[in-house]
Amino acid sequence: MKPVNTKSLFSVLCTTLEKLDSAEIDVNHANATAKLVGQAANLLNYELKRAVILSNPDYKANHRNLEQKTFDSLPE
Repeated sequence: MKPVNTKSLFSVLCTTLEKLDSAEIDVNHANATAKLVGQAANLLNYELKRAVILSNPDYKANHRNLEQKTFDSLPE
């Protein structure tokens, strides 16, 4: 997996549009790519908001960090 940022996501969208315009891919493939890029953007947005919130020392001291918790105790 390679690192992703907003610039690389935009590049994927532009490349997909170029391929769609030249009929290298069909509309369904372009649509699927756009949905994946949208989900990746949602994750980047979440991480940005989380970083802003956790930069507040008062909040960070009282915040339960669920992302570091192991979920071994959950039934499968």
